[in-house]
Amino acid sequence: MMTVIEQLKHEAELLTEPLAQEVLDFLLFVRRRRAAGWPPGFFEETAGAWQGEPLERSPQGEQEQRLELVK
Repeated sequence: MMTVIEQLKHEAELLTEPLAQEVLDFLLFVRRRRAAGWPPGFFEETAGAWQGEPLERSPQGEQEQRLELVK
């Protein structure tokens, strides 16, 4: 069984140069975002910050009956 890195290398070898550049750009973007961490004040402004009326979920009713999937 291949490791994730081995799978990435294998898939990368099959890409055209422009698509390989796009994948590389995405990987670099993800790495930069992860390194940057959460923006300052993110949790103070979001989690537990709701100050309005208490939120209530309306009744959802009965679950719809769906047809059985055929294999």
